[in-house]
Amino acid sequence: MAKKLYTITPITGVHIGTGEELTFLDYKIASKIEKVDFNRPTYLKFSSDRILQKLLDDAQAMTAFEQASGHGNIRELQKFFHEHCTTIKDTDYPCDITNRFLETYKANLGKDPHQNAAKVLQMYRTAGKPYPVIPGSSLKGSIRTALLNRYLSDLPDTDYNYGLTAFDKESRPEKFDGRLQQKLFEYSDAKNDPLRAVSLSDCGFNATGTQLVGGLDLVSFSNQSESLESVGAQIQAEVLRGEFLGGKASSELCIGIDEKLQEKPFSVRKDDPPKRIKKITFNDLHESCNHFFWSEFQSEFKKFYENVNDGKEELIIELKQKLEKAVNTKGQFIIRVGRWSQVEFVTFEADFRKPQTKKDKYGKPLGYGGTRTLFDYDGKYIPMGWCIITEKE
Repeated sequence: MAKKLYTITPITGVHIGTGEELTFLDYKIASKIEKVDFNRPTYLKFSSDRILQKLLDDAQAMTAFEQASGHGNIRELQKFFHEHCTTIKDTDYPCDITNRFLETYKANLGKDPHQNAAKVLQMYRTAGKPYPVIPGSSLKGSIRTALLNRYLSDLPDTDYNYGLTAFDKESRPEKFDGRLQQKLFEYSDAKNDPLRAVSLSDCGFNATGTQLVGGLDLVSFSNQSESLESVGAQIQAEVLRGEFLGGKASSELCIGIDEKLQEKPFSVRKDDPPKRIKKITFNDLHESCNHFFWSEFQSEFKKFYENVNDGKEELIIELKQKLEKAVNTKGQFIIRVGRWSQVEFVTFEADFRKPQTKKDKYGKPLGYGGTRTLFDYDGKYIPMGWCIITEKE
């Protein structure tokens, strides 16, 4: 197994979801808790396990809990958690918050927690741990996309056009997607998928100063006002706090390539001559990611951000400069990972995709590729998911 060590540095926010939505029954915002003074309003995720143990150890607290929950009054239950979870031991982890999220929180405190009142999408963490994680599987999925699109662009024109004709006739795009992947990766059975030889470690980030809760908007570009206008419902989420969100998050990443597996012969059918899985090198990973993700960013920038002139685009312009520098730096490559990496980042580029699109608040389809979901960092918009990966000496 050949291995290389890298440093992965989130540049924007990254959200790897758990599927959980947190309500006022799960968190509160406070500047101080017990003897811990945060000096600013901070998001505190309650620890259900520790709170349960606290109730079991304290008969008076258990009685108060039973009274609050016994009548199905959610507001009383919310009040119980906010008043009785008063120590740092009652929480799993703290997160910094944006000014916008603080305003959203205050405006929703009096509402029923189950009525979408400042619900927060939770970031993935290892069970029982306070630090955010980017799983190796998520990174591998992004790398897979980059490799597939590189091999797709390398096809001879006749093969490319033949595939395009077949795709246009396909009523179920997901079936064609699978067949095209097999063709490009040169396998007919999942056990001979060339990505089996590539492994990526999970990346855990320090729990302090790397976590942020804020809002995102679904936006479209308006030619008339030269601005990014919100066209969809607001979203709140825990995110890994990248450089452009005032963070300094970084983690070690180990990438391994099993060269013995790449050389192991196999036969598709009994009498066929032996084959080997398609070989992937470290250089393939670097070049494919830089080519695909930089190309996609340039297309996105030209379509959505290039002509924005309302002040909300400043971080996006800086992001463009940062990514371009990384692409042209030896030993670095860029990648986009996690939720809100946009529909363009689902397997194949424009000719070979038919994505499902969202609807606006009135139920009208927004059309393919006409919107972006952007993080609102105190009045400045920034795309999600961008990271720089740097090879260590």
